[in-house]
Amino acid sequence: MESYKNFLEKIRKSRSPVILWAIPSDVFLHTCATDVSLVFIKNMDTKETITVGFNHPDLVSVTDKDDFVRRLNEIETLPNHKWVFDKKSFIQFLPVKDLFDINLYCHLQEGWTIEEETYHTKAHKFIYRSKRDCGDLNKVVPLLKHKETFEKMCNEFFKIGINWSDSEYGYRKENEIVVETLAELESNGIYVNRECFSKHFDARIQPNGLVYSKYNFYTSTGRPSNHFDNVNYAALNKENGVRTCFTSRHGLDGMMILIDYSAFHPRIICNVTNFPMSIDEDIYKYLGEMYLHRKVTEYDLEEIKSITMRQLYGGVEEKYENIKYFSNLKEFKNWNWQFFKENGYVLTPTFRRKITDQHLKDANPEKLFNYILQATETEVALSAVHWVNKYLRDKKTKAVLYTYDSLLFDFHKSDGPKVLTDIMNIMMMGKRFPIKVYKGESYDSVIQIYP
Repeated sequence: MESYKNFLEKIRKSRSPVILWAIPSDVFLHTCATDVSLVFIKNMDTKETITVGFNHPDLVSVTDKDDFVRRLNEIETLPNHKWVFDKKSFIQFLPVKDLFDINLYCHLQEGWTIEEETYHTKAHKFIYRSKRDCGDLNKVVPLLKHKETFEKMCNEFFKIGINWSDSEYGYRKENEIVVETLAELESNGIYVNRECFSKHFDARIQPNGLVYSKYNFYTSTGRPSNHFDNVNYAALNKENGVRTCFTSRHGLDGMMILIDYSAFHPRIICNVTNFPMSIDEDIYKYLGEMYLHRKVTEYDLEEIKSITMRQLYGGVEEKYENIKYFSNLKEFKNWNWQFFKENGYVLTPTFRRKITDQHLKDANPEKLFNYILQATETEVALSAVHWVNKYLRDKKTKAVLYTYDSLLFDFHKSDGPKVLTDIMNIMMMGKRFPIKVYKGESYDSVIQIYP
């Protein structure tokens, strides 16, 4: 017990940075459905490592999670960076503040991540392969084998080194907004009809009826994928009834609310190119009148959207260059392409994080713009979700699924119309982005209620 306390006290006084790694009891369950077994802590200055056990048979537990979190939170964050290999999972186990995600840093700086599986020992591989259905396998893997993996991962990080330079602001925004927001979304879980879900998917359902999604934000564009346990939550089929499985945990007291951004990409372009447009104006009708030189009707919208998408993703055609919206867009694309060619990177408009030639292979102006657009989509939307999560922490309603331009809520009716109105206002982000709102008994049955 004293060595554990002394180690943390020494770190606190010396202001040494540390690396932390949390090991789940069951490697095959979602972090929110299992418990933490071990935590390794390495002093980055002295390279000394200690292990704190919570339920591993090779190590007597000397503390509980509350005390452990409290002591780690007493360590100042600057210059005492507390680094973790997977911040999203770590804070789902242990709500430690001011953590820095190692793999996010590696991804943004180098274009790759330190994958735990690469450093597993033969013992890990044998036990995981031969005893997969037994559960809690990380309690079976010997403590020293876990430590061996941890030391290899740390050594890989030491090879890279930390060099903030001009990328620190973008990293911090991703680390604080994206990682923490997605961690909270996952923790909320999604309630499902057990019979329906089992019919469509070979995936675990927790005893409380929840399933958990898992967002991966280490992607080239920054747009997160969302796949876990044989379910692709980012691409749930709209036609085969699978969305019927997703319903409210509150029974008759609950309902599903879906908030969807209208014309999200065209609206993002308004913001990044400084093109003023009221939230009350339909951007497709506005552009359609420029294309067709007349008032447009709902029957024209399919053609208008097709023309617009062609300009956004395929380059602005000469006959539309005189439209101010597209001349601004063309100037934005050209400026970023020239900057990228000269410097090997561009900064995203919102978080100011780098998109480098490590992330973007075979670059061209349109591909670069698409990366910037998807990155901005993620940064804008998850900034809104961040504030929604914060607002809902003392409410029964929870956000449960983020999909690029929409957010699904498990809404408790007792929260009332004001809570829904407040959520809508947060999502509109100062009346910059128009939304549509849907409600229903399931994700599949939602019908539009606004506007």
